Amino acid sequence: MALREVELLLDNGQHNQIVLLSVRGLLRARRESELARTLRDAALVLPASAGVVRGARFLKAGQPSLYNTFDLVIRLLSLVERLKGSVFLLGGTKTVIETAETNLRGSFHGIRVVGRYNGFFPRTMETDIVTAIKKSAPTLLLAGTGLPGRETWLQRHRRELAPGISLWAGNCFEIFAGAERQASQRLRRAGLAGLAGFWRRPWRVVLVFPHLWYGMLLVIHRVFHY
Repeated sequence: MALREVELLLDNGQHNQIVLLSVRGLLRARRESELARTLRDAALVLPASAGVVRGARFLKAGQPSLYNTFDLVIRLLSLVERLKGSVFLLGGTKTVIETAETNLRGSFHGIRVVGRYNGFFPRTMETDIVTAIKKSAPTLLLAGTGLPGRETWLQRHRRELAPGISLWAGNCFEIFAGAERQASQRLRRAGLAGLAGFWRRPWRVVLVFPHLWYGMLLVIHRVFHY
């Protein structure tokens, strides 16, 4: 169970990064060395795409569980609340992060929000933001859209931060703020959560192609490595 592992991480006196791995993230890591290093250095890597789970099973590399990003965020926040911990929010637009904080406070009364900063910030602000996070020493650093480098930003600054856990969770703040909805359970189970809202954003059909390429790579790997 991931939450039990998270509790153990919170006791090790280090800053630990959790990464949610999608098919697109896995493919990016093949060509981006910093992301590959982020995956290697992460304290916990959890499959957030049905394609990753099916790929592991296809290659007979175990039977990993599938984690929905927003559901995991809720479970982490519940854990932090139970431990009487704190959270720092980093990402989203100014309006989104303010609304998300208000709604989060309303849902998790026992959590202390020790800081927030919107994403899309200029590089000149980076040092000040890292310092603010370090000084506030949150139990959970929750990051979302607008963070330059996404998971790699957290990995890059991991050693500068106080003990705790950090997670980049995509559009979690937009969902908290009511600006976006979760993908349906059917799309999530099929590994096609990125196609949510297709009728409003038809260009998302191109997200199918990385999955096709991923399938070809799995077949090639199995043929030549078994």
